[in-house]
Amino acid sequence: MTGSSFAATRLGRGSLYALPFVAAITLAAVQPSDGAPTICGFANCTGVACPGCGMTRAAGSLLRGNVGEALRYHPLVPLILFELLAAWTIWAAHRAGWIRWRHHRWVDVVIGATAALLVVVWIVRLIAGTTPPV
Repeated sequence: MTGSSFAATRLGRGSLYALPFVAAITLAAVQPSDGAPTICGFANCTGVACPGCGMTRAAGSLLRGNVGEALRYHPLVPLILFELLAAWTIWAAHRAGWIRWRHHRWVDVVIGATAALLVVVWIVRLIAGTTPPV
């Protein structure tokens, strides 16, 4: 029995669909303080926040309903969370057999546009001095 089929058998297929929600609840409940050290490898090596720095704290703040605080940590957090929710929904619907999914070119366009937007926002935040402390 392979590792993935063992996990699916042991947890049950329905449990796998719940994992993102468990992760979101955990993220909302346990959030490091502002003074906690970063786990970002880019920031630890360069001393400069990366394009995604602040995203974990922003997601936790957003899930707790602190929209202003979330946007201060990272202004793209609502977009990223929406995209993750959409991707998870499509994946779950495909796994459940409700839809037939094939990779489409627009997925690559969305991923590329989001990556470019992350870099643009990062540069603006570097210039403005609003990146999270490292």
